[in-house]
Amino acid sequence: MQNQLLNFIPEQAHSQVITLLAKDNLVVKVKQERKTKHGDYRQLPNGKHQITVNANLNAYRFLITLVHEIAHFEAFTKYGRFIKPHGKEWKLT
Repeated sequence: MQNQLLNFIPEQAHSQVITLLAKDNLVVKVKQERKTKHGDYRQLPNGKHQITVNANLNAYRFLITLVHEIAHFEAFTKYGRFIKPHGKEWKLT
């Protein structure tokens, strides 16, 4: 999936994204367009974590959305599930 994912982001960001996605329990999926959101993050019932990003975004919007959702993953991992989605913990991440 990593090679496919790199097709959606600017080439200059490839190495940084690979570093950010080096977590074993993080799955990234590219989805068809959703009208209400560009992407999302969630913990799956099996304990893994999933980020989805819409395939229709331009490369820079895709990258910004991916980094935004990685921040949600990192905040959840560091602070747990009882934080506000865009609260101070997320902003510090």
